[in-house]
Amino acid sequence: MPGQTPHITFLPADLSRWDHGPGGDALVVPVWSDLRPLRGATGLLDWRLCGRLSQMIRDGRVSGAPCEKLLLVSNRIPWRRVLALGIGESSAFSEEVFRSAVDCSLQALQGIGASSIAVALPGRDIDLIRPERALRHFLDALAQSERPGPWLERLTVIDVPSTSKAIDDARAPQVDQVSASD
Repeated sequence: MPGQTPHITFLPADLSRWDHGPGGDALVVPVWSDLRPLRGATGLLDWRLCGRLSQMIRDGRVSGAPCEKLLLVSNRIPWRRVLALGIGESSAFSEEVFRSAVDCSLQALQGIGASSIAVALPGRDIDLIRPERALRHFLDALAQSERPGPWLERLTVIDVPSTSKAIDDARAPQVDQVSASD
């Protein structure tokens, strides 16, 4: 049925928690054009990939330009692929930029046939958008992308631990939390 909400799980931005998380088809992380070192989930991913993203940035292969997409395959995380998505400059961030980034990522994820994803929502790594607002915008964009039919079965939201309550409040019946004690 179009617009059906996928199963949503929260996972803290913590590498040891990722190792025991649900895994899936793809992990989506934002890349800013003007912020170095990489932050949040993107920085953690770069650490796990032994600086691979940072090296690609230094080599000029990735710039963080809006809607720039880099698809990587890795066996160092529980997701089969990584989609690094350019967000642009942090000072230009807005809800419109957020929506555009989400639309770009959803289009790419649909194109690779991903049905189980984890996402570090754009702007959350530097607290430019409230978690419940980011999740609402993401789910609205997802509903639009699922016409004529649903394609995403499982969504894992990666963020700081304090965000789980805000996300839980926004989507109480459909969000599972992977707590620090699990």
